Amino acid sequence: MSGPPILVDANVLVAWSADATPPETRARLDYLLDRAGAAGQRIIIPTPALAEFLVRTDEATAGWLSTLERKAAVYIAPFDRMAAFECALIDRAALGSGDKRDGRLDPWQKIKIDRQIAAIGKALGVGLVVAEDAGVRSTSLRLGMQALTIGELDLPPGGVQTALPL
Repeated sequence: MSGPPILVDANVLVAWSADATPPETRARLDYLLDRAGAAGQRIIIPTPALAEFLVRTDEATAGWLSTLERKAAVYIAPFDRMAAFECALIDRAALGSGDKRDGRLDPWQKIKIDRQIAAIGKALGVGLVVAEDAGVRSTSLRLGMQALTIGELDLPPGGVQTALPL
């Protein structure tokens, strides 16, 4: 694979899979996947984000997820030894500053999951994190990764295709 991987959070997966997602949002996400595949980049789905996604979805989403997983550019990334090491560094830095929450007001469990997601990205050399979750974005930025929301992603050159009323 050439080019650094791109990590997505659970909210991105929900937006990608939901029928009610606005066409512009879907176009941005599809274009991201198309460009990543063409550039030889991987789209990383961290297992903690996958778990969050699965909690918010139903059985109908299983088919969508299977289709996504079959794409060569998509990789479901575990929270493995390297990610645990990166997460420990994040926690250690926060503890060293005297505030284990690192200034965040979120519940501690949410902070830990956000750190796990960002740590997976750091361990895999991710260059871009696409997340609707501010905690995932801020943690990723602290680790030197670029972080964008879906709305900040590029639209395809042809714009958004809309359905014609027939």
